[in-house]
Amino acid sequence: MATNPTADQATCLGCRSPLQSIGVEHFRVGGVSGGWRMLMGQWAELGEGILDLEILACPTCRRVEFRVPRP
Repeated sequence: MATNPTADQATCLGCRSPLQSIGVEHFRVGGVSGGWRMLMGQWAELGEGILDLEILACPTCRRVEFRVPRP
């Protein structure tokens, strides 16, 4: 079983081991996809936004979690 993590440290939802941060990735959300993107060109990107998510991985059970990064 995992050691008792500090209150500030994230723990795995599956096995309760301390999670390791892999870093923050930028995900594109919204906009248009598929054939509409070909027809609309750059207009398809008007509704897109960027969502920043921190990726946390468990070294014990290999589960991956996404969280909103801290400011």
